Amino acid sequence: IYKIGSDVGDALDKSVDDFRGKKLFDFGFTEPAKIQTQNATYTKSGEKWMSGSAEIDSISIQGLIDKLRELSATKFADVGGGSTVFEVTVTANDSKNTPRTEKVTITKNGDKYFATRASEPGVYEIDTKAVDELQKAASGVKPVTKAPAKK
Repeated sequence: IYKIGSDVGDALDKSVDDFRGKKLFDFGFTEPAKIQTQNATYTKSGEKWMSGSAEIDSISIQGLIDKLRELSATKFADVGGGSTVFEVTVTANDSKNTPRTEKVTITKNGDKYFATRASEPGVYEIDTKAVDELQKAASGVKPVTKAPAKK
């Protein structure tokens, strides 16, 4: 028998959900190579982001990447359901430089938002404000605007 400090016991006195990861995406600080939403596809080409042949404003796409990176559960739910409000697929390289694809679907049932990852059976409950900010960031992605030529 080994005696341990009370702080270790306090640290372990948690529910199973307290030990589960709440982040919806695992790409962390790895730069994504491709982002697909229900409305658009963005691909990184060198240092530029492109949507088809249009170059995308780097600040607006970075805002979307940041919101995806921050997206996390407030708690876990037994069931989700509802209508789909946002769907996104992110492709990024893992630590071995192998492409890794993560797909998250966000649904709304009543006044609650739920998210599911294509790679696992769990259901995440997410904050309304986080969904609003994510949708705003996604709709804010815009092409680079060229300054008009001077006469």
